[in-house]
Amino acid sequence: MNVLCKQAIYDRSGRVAFYEVFIQDSITGEYPEGLDPLKATTLAIDTITELNPIRVGNGKIVFVNVPAIFLEASMFDLLSPDYVGIELVENRRLSKELFEAINALLKKGFKFCIDDFGFEKIDYLPLLSKCHYVKINLKKNPYDKEELKEVIGILKSLKKGIIAKHIETKEDYELAYQLGFNFFQGFYLSKPVRFRDTRTISYLKATILRLYRAIKDKDMKGIVDILEKDIGATYKFLKFLNSAYSTRTKDISRIDEAVAHLGLENIAKFTIVLALSEMFVEEHELDLWKRSLFRASLAERLAQMYAPHVREKAYIAGLFSLAGEALGQKPEDVVRDLMLDKEIVEAFERRLNEIGFILSLVELLEDNKSERIISRVSRIMNVDPEAVKNSIKEAEKESSELLSSIT
Repeated sequence: MNVLCKQAIYDRSGRVAFYEVFIQDSITGEYPEGLDPLKATTLAIDTITELNPIRVGNGKIVFVNVPAIFLEASMFDLLSPDYVGIELVENRRLSKELFEAINALLKKGFKFCIDDFGFEKIDYLPLLSKCHYVKINLKKNPYDKEELKEVIGILKSLKKGIIAKHIETKEDYELAYQLGFNFFQGFYLSKPVRFRDTRTISYLKATILRLYRAIKDKDMKGIVDILEKDIGATYKFLKFLNSAYSTRTKDISRIDEAVAHLGLENIAKFTIVLALSEMFVEEHELDLWKRSLFRASLAERLAQMYAPHVREKAYIAGLFSLAGEALGQKPEDVVRDLMLDKEIVEAFERRLNEIGFILSLVELLEDNKSERIISRVSRIMNVDPEAVKNSIKEAEKESSELLSSIT
């Protein structure tokens, strides 16, 4: 599981000046292996937005790591420059678009920090005039003591706040203090504090609302864009497609080919499933996830026979029917917060509607697939018992294929 951490940065008086916020693997304490940098930034921003940056930083500015190549001014639309700063990392391949985004954010009042600064890094120099702070790695930099003191003097003359990072011992702190650094960060002063896992409703909300909009507008490119911004999602989607549809003459390797092959509805469905899979990352939650996928598939099939006009909504309802258990919330609160369709919300509120009725049948069949129960359900729906049996088998098959492709 990935967690959002914050680490305090101290001034020369020993007071907390601000915080850095970043994603860690909860087990290793390192940056999560294979996590796309853009997704890490999105998760951090979404979590801070959800929790309120004032609460995250105790009223101090919290700096969010953003790879320079991915910076977009719109990322910070919901955040106040009074409480959020931007730390530019991986500052290579600087572009005109990057400087336009920085200028737009500077006009709003955001403060910038350059990570791992050094005058020998030519690419960094154009950023210097835009930034308020720079970080220098006390352990890994190309300067000797006198050179470092000279660099600090130059930066101070440019009115930059200079942060020494990787302060791991008392000797490190004393050296950085003597050299004239303004701020200090490292394990000797404060270890990163974990304060929230990254399974946020707001991340889901952003993804699902974009999907709904793309579906409504029949915007194939919109769906492709959502997938292509997440390397992990692209890989899992193509893996699913190539394993689940063996009738093709050749494997599909590009998202646009997948769109042409499957169509908007199926791709949108898969992407929603993939977004929701972020809720079920702990090993003990895999059973919940497997059941959710089965419920979604069976609900869709039963709806096709009983009330075809709610088939898509029944699938979504089944998919979210157990999300509340993973999040420790009531299902109706989860779907309401995600702004899902009114009929889906009402179904979880146990109001009498077609989706709620279908969900009750799904729960009944999930608990007991005996001939007696299948016969009872078929009578209620006025369909052949074999149709119900086939729906169960198909739902089990589809849910297994989806589960294997995204776990």
